This record gives sequence, structure tokens and C-alpha cells, in this order.
Amino acid sequence: MKELAGNVIIEDGKILLLYRKDEDHWEVPGGKVEEGESPTETAVREAKEEIGVDVELKKPFFSGEFQHDGELFLWHGYLAEIEGEPEIQEGKFEKVEWIECSELDGKELAPNIEMILPSLRDI
Repeated sequence: MKELAGNVIIEDGKILLLYRKDEDHWEVPGGKVEEGESPTETAVREAKEEIGVDVELKKPFFSGEFQHDGELFLWHGYLAEIEGEPEIQEGKFEKVEWIECSELDGKELAPNIEMILPSLRDI
């Protein structure tokens, strides 16, 4: 099982999402927990690498397992705040957008975001 960690960044009812063309879905900043790294360290590192900002983790939001392309993943999502304006730093992402949580139903979302969709609708 692969372990992942990411940032659920919400401001004024909008969530920060990255569009990943190769997967054809929207996801939050985050990635694979490296050896010797905690999930919280991963969330902070990945935000810097993917969108070029420092994050402050506020609290755990969700931890759960999902399956994607026949692999099992454990994902830790943290409510986080950022300083500065997010800008794509890695070529795997096509765009970064603030999207109204109430408008997520029509979007192609990563499996881990699908898991938390009911909670996001209430924000």
C-alpha cells in the first residue's frame, strides 16, 4: 500500500485544486510519503514543490484508503492555510484554480477527493 498526504486548502468557500492532464482529474496539492518522512512533512513539502507556497497545517481533515488503477492507497488530508499566491511549479499540472465547494459535483476529481466530497459540500 502506498501512503499519500495532501492539503485541503479552503478560503471563502472555495477549495484550491490542481488539474492534472495525464490523469484527467482535479486534485489537491500533495503526494507520496517518502521513507523517513511523516505525512505532515509530506503535505508541507509537496505544497512547496507543486504550487510554490508555504503551508500551515491546521488540523487533520480525513484519513482513508482508496483504490486506483488496481493499487491500494492510504491518504491523509490536512486542512491547511497558505501564504502567497499559488503557482504551478511542476509540469504534470495544467492549471490551479479556486473552485466553489458547491460546484465540485460536475468535476472529474481524484479518488481521494471523491471520498471527502460529502464533507466539502457542507463548507
